[in-house]
Amino acid sequence: MPANTTRTGREITYPLSFRVPLSQVEEIDTATAKEKRKRRSDLLEAIWEVAWADYKRSGSLLAYTQHKRARKYARRVSEELQDQLYTAVEMILNRAPSAVIEELSRKLTQWAGKYGEER
Repeated sequence: MPANTTRTGREITYPLSFRVPLSQVEEIDTATAKEKRKRRSDLLEAIWEVAWADYKRSGSLLAYTQHKRARKYARRVSEELQDQLYTAVEMILNRAPSAVIEELSRKLTQWAGKYGEER
């Protein structure tokens, strides 16, 4: 185990370093004081935990930077068909009038209730 590694409970932590723009250092210091943290690293560690969980949930850096979740595919239907459905729903959410989105929500919720029960 490297010399700088510390144990916190059962979790092993390892220090990493990365660069941030100098213009953000003052903002980080202000946020550190505002969040009542002793050190920058305390604040950045908390932010990292949230960001890392979101990144893993997204499935890729591209999806993470675009604030998208990774798609989970069902085995019953082809991935191609599922991609078409995801694309269609995304298009409706991004472009359709609110009345259409509300109707889609009602229908999907109704079907989820009907077919969502595990067998």
